[in-house]
Amino acid sequence: MEMPGESEQERPAATDMEVALFYATHIDNPCVAEVEPGKFANIRDFYLREAERALLTMKEPSARRFLELKIGEYGEYKDIE
Repeated sequence: MEMPGESEQERPAATDMEVALFYATHIDNPCVAEVEPGKFANIRDFYLREAERALLTMKEPSARRFLELKIGEYGEYKDIE
C-alpha cells in the first residue's frame, strides 16, 4: 500500500531475506485452483521455479541458504551458479 507522498522510487527495496521469506511462505502454502470440476491443483512448482530464479540475484548468504533448504524440502535443489 502506497502511503501519501510516497513514490515507487522512495520505497526501499526488499532485502534478500524478505524475498526468501516471501517465497518460503508461498512454497509451503501455495494457492490452489480448480482446474476441472472436482480436480484441484496448486502452483507450488511455479513458486519453486521463481525461488530458484531469485537465488541468482541474492547476495545475502543466510537468505540464500534458507531458500535453498526450503526448495530442497519439496524437490531436489540444483545449485544453479
